[in-house]
Amino acid sequence: MTRSRIVTVLSAVCIFLICVFIPVCVYAEEVTDPDFGYSLDLPEDFTVANYTEDGMSYLFTHKTMPVQLALRIYTSDVYATAKAALNGALGKLSAEGDIDTFEWRNAQCAVSVFSTALLNPEKGSKGWAAAVSLPEKNAQLVLLCYADADKADDCEQFIISVLNSLAIDRGSFFSPGIMTSYAFPPAGVQTVTVNIGGQAITTQIDKDDAEAAAFTVECEYAVLTLYAKSKKWQEAWQRYYRIIFSDSFSRLKKASFDIYNTLYPIAQQKNPQNPDAELVQMLLSWVQNFNYEREKSNSDFTCLPAAFTGTGCDCDSRSLLMCVLLENMGIKSALFVSREYSHAVFGADVNMAGAKITAGGKDFLLGETTAKGVPLGLISQEMSDTNKWLPVILP
Repeated sequence: MTRSRIVTVLSAVCIFLICVFIPVCVYAEEVTDPDFGYSLDLPEDFTVANYTEDGMSYLFTHKTMPVQLALRIYTSDVYATAKAALNGALGKLSAEGDIDTFEWRNAQCAVSVFSTALLNPEKGSKGWAAAVSLPEKNAQLVLLCYADADKADDCEQFIISVLNSLAIDRGSFFSPGIMTSYAFPPAGVQTVTVNIGGQAITTQIDKDDAEAAAFTVECEYAVLTLYAKSKKWQEAWQRYYRIIFSDSFSRLKKASFDIYNTLYPIAQQKNPQNPDAELVQMLLSWVQNFNYEREKSNSDFTCLPAAFTGTGCDCDSRSLLMCVLLENMGIKSALFVSREYSHAVFGADVNMAGAKITAGGKDFLLGETTAKGVPLGLISQEMSDTNKWLPVILP
């Protein structure tokens, strides 16, 4: 019941959330705990409102959104499983809500949509809770993200984005978030064939990959829209694309492997001195011939599995797709977006002359994905001001 609710409720942008709670001043927040090995890539403007001296409990509040996030770690001698920890946490709040269990990142997890009168006796509180067994520590992590009951439904995408930002290991940065994984369990294999450089390459993705990836895109776009007039719009953009990248990386891992195994030997034959650059060029030429189409969803972003399988797409979808494929192939990449140019390009860390932007200590050779026949390393002179490109450094 809970899983179907999350898919239904979050399939559209919350207009109330976008129109009412526009922040005027926000600050980027990243929560990391090296002792227990988890982190949270939170939306901007969360602050610590309270905590315990042992570092086992935190309460975060948001400066403009009526949302709070409670974090609690329980050692195994208190609760042995994620479900028991979540049940215990909700019980202390006299909360009502069913608990579902599932597996994420090879760890046992539990999820609940809950309501309680204890946190706000006048209005009541409502939200989502998630618990997970931390893989390297014998402990359970519980997150409760909630709002006043009369505002909770309109804040739901923001709440899901908060919980989805959880990472419990390095691999979490290259896989769908906990809430997306819960809402979209594996649905079975779908075989697809792509033609790159005259090579028909057959590979596989999950049947629900496109729907699941689109779910993440629309959820994160609802959050991104909140920062349109903020001084921290750049950080919001970077987080938006970073989370989409993380969501799609593993979805296209096998496809990247199959493409690499087919194309890299050809690239070595064509350019023995620089096969990586040749491989990037082959992929770029393929992407440049995609059908150009603006996505009709609120986000105007074609999710990457859909773009990969032939759905028409725009510059940022193509450029981020290139990043996902190249990173899976071991070639460091970055996304560059420009509000001034209303455009996006990708960069690849390959040794070749051409237009480059330095970001994160690397010189990225730029690739223009929407103009057919434009070689790697060339971009329009009208878009050559590097100060007008915002780098998105990927995990």
